[in-house]
Amino acid sequence: MSITLKFAKLEFIAIGVVLLASVFGFGMIVFAACNLALAALFIADWIGAPKAGSFAVTREPGDKLCCRAENVIGFSVSSTHGKAVKLFLKDTPPDFRFSLDESDMAKVIPPSGRQGFSYIAIPMKRGSFLFEGVFCIAEGSLGLFRRRFFKKLPRDFKVYPDMRNLSKYRLMARNKRLLAPGPNRAKLRGAGVEFESLREYVDGDDTRKLNWMASARQGKLMVNQYESEKNQPVFILVDAGRSMSSAAKGREKLDYSIEAALILADIVNQQGDVCGILVFDSAVKTIVMPGKGASHRTMCMDVLYNIEGVKSASDYEGAFLELMRRQKRSGLVFVFTDFETPEEAKDISAALSLLKKRHIPLLMLMESEGLRELADMKAKTEKEAFEKAAAARYLYEKESLCRSLGTRGCACIRSEAGAFALAAVNNYLAAKR
Repeated sequence: MSITLKFAKLEFIAIGVVLLASVFGFGMIVFAACNLALAALFIADWIGAPKAGSFAVTREPGDKLCCRAENVIGFSVSSTHGKAVKLFLKDTPPDFRFSLDESDMAKVIPPSGRQGFSYIAIPMKRGSFLFEGVFCIAEGSLGLFRRRFFKKLPRDFKVYPDMRNLSKYRLMARNKRLLAPGPNRAKLRGAGVEFESLREYVDGDDTRKLNWMASARQGKLMVNQYESEKNQPVFILVDAGRSMSSAAKGREKLDYSIEAALILADIVNQQGDVCGILVFDSAVKTIVMPGKGASHRTMCMDVLYNIEGVKSASDYEGAFLELMRRQKRSGLVFVFTDFETPEEAKDISAALSLLKKRHIPLLMLMESEGLRELADMKAKTEKEAFEKAAAARYLYEKESLCRSLGTRGCACIRSEAGAFALAAVNNYLAAKR
């Protein structure tokens, strides 16, 4: 229960009237009259103000939100009060994870009527968040009194990774436009093709594609046309260990990896292949076997949206052995990870030697932009010179380790955080070609 600004203004007016009356010797009489009038108005407004039982509040359907995007969360309020009521609503999200615009959360509900309320929420982190209920503030008909009450409306909201650019990736992949502007691509061997049709030979065709038996039957040169094999398995391994817990552009590397994994999985399906996902750190967290279709993409989203990173080192060998145990058919394997020391690079290299026996591995590493900026800066002090030299040495050693992995037959792609999904899709399409 609380008074309103309108009641406070009336009190100030009453004080002014009392002071003016005091000049003429009627101060006490006017003071008593004003107090009695204000008290009578307040009590009348208090008696007539709607109670908690006069309202029924329900949440609008939907429990899925998009990270770093504007999401509308709505309510429906029905009133049994016989008069129009001004009502304020205040939801209970974890505010430190959400940016809110609640400008549409104060409305007038008609007598015994219904009204819709909504606000805009921008989640800053993916995951699952419990909204326990909503605070309601009902104002009396005279606008002098407010009654506060709480309605329990518990709901777990799933904040999914930001996939607003997915349609752009789909269109670009369909038009093969990603291949030109994207970052460097790995040279992969082993991607399959299958026969599609025959057509007549034209100048410039590869003579190795000539079909001599068909040419003899047709009496003219015929060539085979091929297309990439369909339903080829593509596995995406997402490292949720210590190396992916560091930040890039204000977000964890793991967040970029999860968004890239979901985009790549969708593009793989769009291209007619099947995609599976495995998440690991010191142990395998979850695995989704290769599949396609809307239900499979939803399953991948439900598996990945709530993954949290850990501070322990990742077990690459355990993850790769589990993949080989589950996936007998050879395919393309993307490993989204990073390493910070030569020892971690050696662990990855040793584990990849197991994976290469059956699959085509492609290591996707995320560049540390902070280190790149340090290495490229112009040092003005001795401390800056030391930091610059340390960053340059680290990057040189990492590049040497990547080259070493490449000489052992492990394709290694390094990309900035903002272009991680683009790099993954580029290399998948390059393998298809």
